[in-house]
Amino acid sequence: MSSKSSSRLACLIPARGGSKRFPRKNIALLRGKPLLGRTIEAATGSGLFPEVWVSTDDAEVASVAKEYGAQVHDRSTQLASDTATLTDVCLDFIRWLEKNGRVPEVLCLILPTAGFTRPEDLQKGYALLQERQADYSMAVTTYLEPPFWALKEENGFLKSFFGKEYLVASQKLPQVWVDSGYFYFARVEAFRRERTLYGEKVVGHKIPRERSVDIDEPGHLLMAEAILEVLERKEAEVR
Repeated sequence: MSSKSSSRLACLIPARGGSKRFPRKNIALLRGKPLLGRTIEAATGSGLFPEVWVSTDDAEVASVAKEYGAQVHDRSTQLASDTATLTDVCLDFIRWLEKNGRVPEVLCLILPTAGFTRPEDLQKGYALLQERQADYSMAVTTYLEPPFWALKEENGFLKSFFGKEYLVASQKLPQVWVDSGYFYFARVEAFRRERTLYGEKVVGHKIPRERSVDIDEPGHLLMAEAILEVLERKEAEVR
């Protein structure tokens, strides 16, 4: 698998300044380093992208992006609201690239809170897209508990969400995967047509459960701190 850069492959990290559940989460520190900085380092280290772009409306986020070697795409106020979607942000960035003479065939969207993403994850995710001739590739992982055991409340009592036939031993249930919230590769033509990262032809690069933490709340960052400390210690022992 080659990690040679391609002008047809664009990389975007969307990192607006606001977040209601976790203020300033995109630049929160994970073991002393901003989450956004870790994500930029993974993207740069993959060797896949001629440039790594950060889309933001925030001066402090932009400063962190530049500190770690990324280019900054100024996001409009409209696209920095809580109602703006990742699809809107990506399509706006693609249009901007094309206006500036660049026509990407594949867009890689990396979420800024994906602090556990490694360069080889991105390399393997892109290779999977190519090898399987898919339109989309994303990072996936397993559930902590089988989703088939979900319960819902009706009239004050808990009921099986999927039906009692799924209340069996976990090894008897179908193997399912969940989006890690790390990264997505999308063929631009398909993405424009389908306007979703969950299109018809999606493949998944599997991230180990112990290295999959989607940081959306302050508590998630505490979990990530503890997990990363253990992972770093184990890697140091191997070396």
